[in-house]
Amino acid sequence: MTTIASFNKAEEAHLLRMRLEAAGIPAYLRDETMSQVWGASLDLGGVKVDVDDKDADAARAVLAEGK
Repeated sequence: MTTIASFNKAEEAHLLRMRLEAAGIPAYLRDETMSQVWGASLDLGGVKVDVDDKDADAARAVLAEGK
């Protein structure tokens, strides 16, 4: 698995996950539940969006399109 982005808010991570899945790239969120614990999200580096290693380049391209 490759982490392609991290967010302080779970909502932002979900939006990227949905964009990736719409492009045919399965994506997974990590540390989402910890984002609800005050301060824990920052300690863990936020909510991470992970994809399979083989999909990392395509996922980064989708991420770049949204900026």
